[in-house]
Amino acid sequence: MLARVDAIARAEAVDYLVVGATARTILSIGLVGGPPERATEDIDIAAAMGTWDDFEQFVSRLEPYGRSAHSFLVEGVEVDVLPYGAIEDEDRTILWPDDHRMNVRGLREAVASAEPVLLPGGLVIKVPAVPALALLKLLTWWDRRVETTRDAIDLGTMIGWYSSGPYLDRLYGEELEVLERNGYDPALAGAWLLGSHMPGLLDLEGVAVLLGIVGDDDVLARLANDVRLPRRGRLVEALADGIKEASSFGA
Repeated sequence: MLARVDAIARAEAVDYLVVGATARTILSIGLVGGPPERATEDIDIAAAMGTWDDFEQFVSRLEPYGRSAHSFLVEGVEVDVLPYGAIEDEDRTILWPDDHRMNVRGLREAVASAEPVLLPGGLVIKVPAVPALALLKLLTWWDRRVETTRDAIDLGTMIGWYSSGPYLDRLYGEELEVLERNGYDPALAGAWLLGSHMPGLLDLEGVAVLLGIVGDDDVLARLANDVRLPRRGRLVEALADGIKEASSFGA
């Protein structure tokens, strides 16, 4: 399926990024040797578009699926195409032809730090780096928190990554000071470190949006409930503290 999407993107000269739960699964396999607990049945593609005509040209090669303007069927798999770039309005949203407005903040930022991944068969795709994907999950959770908790669950998975595998080695190496300040608790230190890596991906307006989320105690309590992690309250608080401190330093 990804090979076909890649071929279409190349033919149309469209830059794209695999995001969402599929990117989470790919990164999980690379970081901890296996897929995360929550499986996904669809794939999200973030595609750079200059105009809606460009989007229509790109998706004209795909089979529409369901009623959504951004859902398509490729090799029997549902693919959601999320346009970003010049197609965005000033508030970092896009307005679909059916008048549905979607927030795409974070997609453009994820491209800047994207990582190439070699898949079986020689196909090379790009996925967001872990901080960028975690940022996308946090922003998406904020937009959809009334509808679903799955974005928070994915964010919880990524918090766990930051105290596992190579990130655990990093905490006991170059980030030892972060481990020390968090009482030599790798889970808390990892959550703090992940949070500290998010603000640098955003412009000042984006940082303000991020601080608006993590600066509200009621919102953090809801996020902690939704991530479904052991010690979730403390981990979410550590994540928020990392975001706040890095934002203050950047200012």
